[in-house]
Amino acid sequence: MNHLLFRADGNAQLGMGHVMRCLALADMLKGEFAMKFAITDPTPAVQSLIESAGLTVLPLPDSADKAAFWGDVHSENIVVLDGYSFDETFQRAVRARVRKLVFIDDLIHGHQVADVVINHSGGIAQGKYNTASYTQLYLGPHYAMLRPEFFRSEGFSTPPPDGPIFVSLGGADPYNTSLTVLEAIRQVDATLPVQIVLGPFHPDRASIESFKNQLPNLSILQNLSAAQMMDALQQCSLAITACSTIAYEVCAINRPLIAVVTADNQTQLAHFLSEEKLALSVNFPTLLTRSIPVIGLDKMIRLSIQSFQFSPETVEETLANQRRFFDGQSPERFRMLFQELSA
Repeated sequence: MNHLLFRADGNAQLGMGHVMRCLALADMLKGEFAMKFAITDPTPAVQSLIESAGLTVLPLPDSADKAAFWGDVHSENIVVLDGYSFDETFQRAVRARVRKLVFIDDLIHGHQVADVVINHSGGIAQGKYNTASYTQLYLGPHYAMLRPEFFRSEGFSTPPPDGPIFVSLGGADPYNTSLTVLEAIRQVDATLPVQIVLGPFHPDRASIESFKNQLPNLSILQNLSAAQMMDALQQCSLAITACSTIAYEVCAINRPLIAVVTADNQTQLAHFLSEEKLALSVNFPTLLTRSIPVIGLDKMIRLSIQSFQFSPETVEETLANQRRFFDGQSPERFRMLFQELSA
């Protein structure tokens, strides 16, 4: 059997985006590769998450010494890197030791020397990349790295009009943007049903719990499986999420979406969701200042909720655009790609 080695990190500072993309890709390739996951100093929760996905965890020391990783790399490996510290020098060193190198990117920065670069953000022209002559680029939502529960060839049902508002601001949410979103919902209607999903590194669950006094129909969920997340999204009438992979999961299930930029690396995805009208209220200041003064995030979200409430045409346009980009065929594309790499 072919061997696939993932290298990414996830914690309270970095968030879980790199790890979750790798696990989604691993699930699509399950049964075709023996898979391991090298990660720096994983917490018990993160290690359990990776092991529950069927991958062997290779813990690395929390240091800049790359020797520990080289000991896990073998010439028959296909290695997948996902992280901002894996620059050209690191990529060259890995590629010299392995069968093929794949780099998962979302910054479009530096010179890429991996055999394959994957960036599932939309609206990226291949000419934006500076790559080696042999590097193959796989770009856009047709290569969305989502968990298998979010791919259905028959599609998903229409949004229930009276479903709750779904809220998820990522695995870490270091600035507790969740609380700002809840305040925006309260400004619209304090009686609205709301389901909020907190990530494993949320900094202040107590503040969310205390907000139940102002949103009596607030339900707080944490550490959901992919199947549970899919069920929650199917039940919702509107989703408010970070402008990250969770936004793509909403688009794949086909629900009205308000996407909020919570980190600098979400800029490209923010452009795409906004320009292609897949979501409302992408909190991207340079876009906003072209037409209106920058206003508070709570007010921006409040106005976006009201826009969906009072404009069925906006909802229909958003859902139609989502279906145009998310066709459910990503797993087949990735299996074909990695079969070619292992041939």
